[in-house]
Amino acid sequence: MAVQQVSEASSLRTSEIDACGFVRSPAAPGFRHFLGSPAPSQRFRAFGVDPLSSPAIVPDLRRLMHRLSRRMDAAIRWPSHADGSAEYWENPRMPSGYTYLLQFVAHDLVHSAIPLSVAGGLGGGTANARRTPLRLETLFGNGPVGSPHIYALDAPNDDRRTKLRLGRMRWKENEPATGCPFRDIARSAAENVTGIDRSITGVRVALTEALVADPRNDDHAVMSQLTALFALLHNGLVDIIRRQEDSAGPNARFGAAYKRFLCAREALTAIYHNILRKDLMRRVIHPAIYRVYEGPNPDFIDRSAPEGFAIGDWEIPFEFSHGAFRFGHAMVRHEYRINDLSLHDLNNTLEKSSANDPVNMPLDETWMVQWSRFFEINGSRPNFSRRIGPYLSDGLGNDQIFPAFDETERVGLLYRDLLGAGLAGMWSVDALIDEISNRRPQLIAMSRLLADRAYRVGMLREWLTAAPAYGALSADEIETLSNDPPLPFFILFEAMQQSQAEGMHLGPLGSIIVSEVIFGALACDPRSADGNSLAERLASISREFYPANVLQEIPDISSMAQLVEFTTEIAELQQAVPAFL
Repeated sequence: MAVQQVSEASSLRTSEIDACGFVRSPAAPGFRHFLGSPAPSQRFRAFGVDPLSSPAIVPDLRRLMHRLSRRMDAAIRWPSHADGSAEYWENPRMPSGYTYLLQFVAHDLVHSAIPLSVAGGLGGGTANARRTPLRLETLFGNGPVGSPHIYALDAPNDDRRTKLRLGRMRWKENEPATGCPFRDIARSAAENVTGIDRSITGVRVALTEALVADPRNDDHAVMSQLTALFALLHNGLVDIIRRQEDSAGPNARFGAAYKRFLCAREALTAIYHNILRKDLMRRVIHPAIYRVYEGPNPDFIDRSAPEGFAIGDWEIPFEFSHGAFRFGHAMVRHEYRINDLSLHDLNNTLEKSSANDPVNMPLDETWMVQWSRFFEINGSRPNFSRRIGPYLSDGLGNDQIFPAFDETERVGLLYRDLLGAGLAGMWSVDALIDEISNRRPQLIAMSRLLADRAYRVGMLREWLTAAPAYGALSADEIETLSNDPPLPFFILFEAMQQSQAEGMHLGPLGSIIVSEVIFGALACDPRSADGNSLAERLASISREFYPANVLQEIPDISSMAQLVEFTTEIAELQQAVPAFL
């Protein structure tokens, strides 16, 4: 009955339009549907039945998604690519740092208390609490006043909190004299009130609490290191601004601190937006679709002309959060060269967090990321991400991190992705393609997989049938999945089918959905939408707080490699031990 009630509640009142032109849904706070709410006939179906309208089909849906996830366990036989030194499954166009930048962006767009797959249906626990997009709330939280636990004192003689808190790394042996200690996120112990103490008595206290704005930023070692990277950059920007402040006047100490924080935060946000627009999206989006959206005034399909939005009005499409943007999971490698000292497999990497391994926190020197291993910097050869297709690394089936939660007893992240999509009442792939074709036929026409339904069904059927040992899909299951594939699976399948670029970037449908949301969120920020250079945006930010341009020494940072290099310089980590760059 709960699912039925959600179905009845999810019909949109189309008169509810926010300032950015988004249709707002009264059903799941913080969420909506791409292109408006689909009619019941346009929603994803299992065996021809809408799970939202017919809760009795949900057990069959679970079994179907279980079988599909098993089929996706079969490794993909990728064709060879131009870079003969790379593994056939690697993507030389995509250093693996972008895998985790995508995860960071996802945290900056969506924050729900309970995954939809585990909750079993839409409800209060699945609401999206992130109501302003891409504003680095995942890093800054509610600021020094609202989230004081993540901020440190600015300086020995200044008790204002405008710098993000960092923590000392742990050395397995003795710390060398040249060591750079503050390289981890901040972590602390909590008083034992449950009778469970995970410390090693007399040896090490369990640091169970990650002092970060979003606990998901400590999901694993690479994620916490990326969070520390952004924190180091923010703190360096604070120092740049502080050096140019006028210390005279009665308000110098207190008022200046807040100006300093706001200016540094806005500067980091501008840099972040520039990287999303010019680096991340350029790499993951189909080139033809990227050209449609990269400019300052894209012709969006999903909304009217953006003119900004009120705080709390923004909502994210299910088709993005539970559909297209799940593609990043396919990019995760089975192991990572973290630095010159260590190679760690994915299972070990996923378990390195305060929640899963508190007794071995903070991270030791073998987990300090050397960023030239994750981004191309000065000719470095980084870890490459996996090619994008319907397959996930074995480590994402870790039964300790992603345990079974229903009668299928299926462990792992893949099943959760597929089931969550099936329960969200999303557009079917066919209906979504038709709707986009009605609005922008030229975008659909570029892909035979999208434009020719019979071809699409045939290609899906051929792939689903190709590995009978995986999933043991019945003929009936193959037909229902061929004719109505769940969106996150189809986005991966489409990426795999890209001619001459198999798995190197998203296909047109995935690219359209991702571009509409990411570029749409950027367009709602006047500074990101105005088409000005980063230098012009930074100068504008500085003028809001100071008479002179206190940000003029910041270079034109338009890639993650440049962000790392600038952070290395302002944090004085050129000679860091372990190596930072």
